[in-house]
Amino acid sequence: MDHEHETTPCHPIGVESIMEKIQHLQVTIEESRRYLLPYVKVLEDEDNALLSSSAPSNDGRDYSDALIAEESLHCLEECYTSVNVLVNQLADSGLINLEQSNTVHLNSEEENVYLLMAANCIGKADFVGQHFVKLAEADSLTNESGPIDDVVGVENKVVQPCMARMAELSLRVAQLQTTIIPSEMSSTYDGNDDEEDITPESIIDAYSHYQRRCLRSRSKPAISSLAELRQLATSQNCFVSDILEEDRRRQQYEIEINNDDGNGQVDETTTARAQPHAQAITVLLGEASSLIQPLAAWRDGLIPSQQGAQDIASLLKQMCEEAMEILDNEAQKLAVTVGAWFRPDQRGITTLEHNGNERQEAADLLSIESSLEEMAFMCQVLSRYSTFSRQTVLRDESNKDSSGSELQNLLTEQSLHYSTFETRLATLQFNQALSLATPQLIELGRPSLKVPSIVEDAHFVCVRAIDRAAGTRSERAVWTVGHWVTEVWGVDPGGGMLGESVKGVYQALTEGVGCIGEPPAEQDNQHNAGQGSPSKPENAFAAALLEAVDDGDDYGGRQDHARTGTNSAPASGGLSSALWGTLGGGSKAHSLQTRIDAEMCCLNGIVASENSCKALSNLFADLVDEQLEGDQDNSDAKKTSMLTFAKEELASHARSYHNLLKQRVRGLVSDLCGADDLFDCDGKLCLQNLRLFVEDEVYNLNASSFRSMEDEERLDAEIIAPIRRSQIFEEIGRDKCDGTVVLQMAEEMSLKSSEIILSVLLKSEIPKEFNDWGALLLSKQVRLLQNTFSGLVLGSGDTEEACNTSSILTQFNRVNQAVSILQLEKPSDWLMFAYKADGGDDTSLTADEIKKVMRLRVDFSEEAIATVCSQISAN
Repeated sequence: MDHEHETTPCHPIGVESIMEKIQHLQVTIEESRRYLLPYVKVLEDEDNALLSSSAPSNDGRDYSDALIAEESLHCLEECYTSVNVLVNQLADSGLINLEQSNTVHLNSEEENVYLLMAANCIGKADFVGQHFVKLAEADSLTNESGPIDDVVGVENKVVQPCMARMAELSLRVAQLQTTIIPSEMSSTYDGNDDEEDITPESIIDAYSHYQRRCLRSRSKPAISSLAELRQLATSQNCFVSDILEEDRRRQQYEIEINNDDGNGQVDETTTARAQPHAQAITVLLGEASSLIQPLAAWRDGLIPSQQGAQDIASLLKQMCEEAMEILDNEAQKLAVTVGAWFRPDQRGITTLEHNGNERQEAADLLSIESSLEEMAFMCQVLSRYSTFSRQTVLRDESNKDSSGSELQNLLTEQSLHYSTFETRLATLQFNQALSLATPQLIELGRPSLKVPSIVEDAHFVCVRAIDRAAGTRSERAVWTVGHWVTEVWGVDPGGGMLGESVKGVYQALTEGVGCIGEPPAEQDNQHNAGQGSPSKPENAFAAALLEAVDDGDDYGGRQDHARTGTNSAPASGGLSSALWGTLGGGSKAHSLQTRIDAEMCCLNGIVASENSCKALSNLFADLVDEQLEGDQDNSDAKKTSMLTFAKEELASHARSYHNLLKQRVRGLVSDLCGADDLFDCDGKLCLQNLRLFVEDEVYNLNASSFRSMEDEERLDAEIIAPIRRSQIFEEIGRDKCDGTVVLQMAEEMSLKSSEIILSVLLKSEIPKEFNDWGALLLSKQVRLLQNTFSGLVLGSGDTEEACNTSSILTQFNRVNQAVSILQLEKPSDWLMFAYKADGGDDTSLTADEIKKVMRLRVDFSEEAIATVCSQISAN
């Protein structure tokens, strides 16, 4: 009875399932091997030209890189899936522990047999790694050379993702063999002796070198094209830049021919090969970045487990890092090689390096600038990739060979050379601009408005240099160029980076360079001929005027001024009749007008220089803001300090040019309109006429005389008409002055008019006498002057800022205070109506001056005046 209840022994390890999974894996591997065999034969063919005889012609397969990669990945995925299913079955049966490496529970010899059979089958999965290694080492069937890779220019990229996935599958299979199967079991498996053992290390090495081959293959066309150019230049005994320049000229010629024929199209084959060195480096580092970036994203997405170095995530991370480092090293090595070719291939750079004479350097300006454009772009590319490499590629700092310093050294060297060559080129261009400086039109539709060309040329040179330097992403380059720019626009004479013999813009303007439209040779001859004469004053017009005076007759006697006749002022604009007789119609008259035009042109140049300094200062301010925005923790504060210094220095130069404008306008107004001590105030200049008019005017009036003396025609003829006929008004009417110059002239004439009136009121030997009618008359006369000078500015039709007349009214603040005091009914009223001008104490009357003005009123008692003035002083 007991035998009837005996049961058949069960198999707790699941023998049927294990055997089924083993058989499925064997079938999958064999089918995949058979399916991929034609691809393997084609790839193993050493000569791709024999592809037609190697590849079956009737199997209907596409033997392209993309299809081979996709078909291989599909087969290897199936193999790995079968391996993974078998491993999970072994784990479910309790034969292996997936959580602990090399931990196997063997309860009987039977279990040992089944595990050995599974290990033997898993060992055959080496096919996955072996096939991947063959693909990684094979040559492309689609591209002209290099490994199996995506076709350049095709958007659908499939080869690289497939190769990465196959590398991962190979690592997973190899990791299963080394971590799950115990060592005593793995020793019993005899693999295929004809195939090399596949280990995680060999897979990582194969994938890393595959990526290196891809980089070299992708960058080969650009580097080979450059090498061919260098060979051609060597055979022709010239520079590569000479060949490129010839290409550009030929292309320009073909464009002109096509335009003449009505065909604006140019064949692509005629396109000039521009910047081959920068193009090669850009392609090289761009391809390196495109290969490194996906690996970096893959690496950063891996999360290693607790199993240590044999964890699959750790192995994949190691593979990514080694591939990235090999790519980075190869990219840097090739970039350094190409970078070393650049300088010897450029005629312009060689000219600068050998310190040729200025004539030779000037002849090569175009070549030098073209070389610097390419060098600046190279520096930018090197800097961007260097930053990318530093942030992406994790290197072993203890390994000096993998420090990645080669590219950084090249960048430092290129930046240093660029900084030196950029400032030398800018100096050459500035010198050439000086030698060719002439008056130039600055606005269409205004043919008389001119500015020295040196100002616009210098601004253009500086902006080009700053933009190029900023494009290099090199602080050293921007600092160096910024220092040069501040020297060009500085107020100090030439020196420093400009050289001792080079003028800056400020010195060029003070010497009148480019303000007279004469050939440079004539200017030089005139300068040489005048070396024996006394030194000329800084104001060129004043020099001509004094020269004319020295040649004229005695003009010391005071003549009747022209207030009472129609000959109120000569048509020339207020010059004395004796002086005009000396200049009349001859060459000196022409020279005087020429120098007036030159002075107007110079004043426009000074305004343009002020605006240029402001614009350049704002350009540096933008560079400072860009650097601060890119550095949130303010670690670049020291770097931006130099840019801030350049910005502030240029702002200071702008103020210096404004002060120079005031100085030159003051001298010009004195020469053309008159000053207190010029020609003993003979009244032939408009402001001298104003002084004589105020001195002779009677302000102690009754109602009847007031009506006759305030007549508009009288005041216009005796005060305003001489001013409107003055030389300055005539030159402004011919549209020779910028709006800012006109405003400055109007301010200066307003200031001088105000000083003249106050001087007559406060300093005359015979004090003027005023009553309330006379105060009204003076008030009207002052108002007419204000309207005249304001109308001069408003009539210039320039910018809103230049047409602001508030500054003109400010010049009359002291006179207006004096008029207000003279219009008081009694002195004590000033205590109620007293005010200070907007300009502060400098534009307000002092207590002593208030006292003198009150004394001019014939009906104000000394006692009342003294009482008011004592209270003013007390306050």
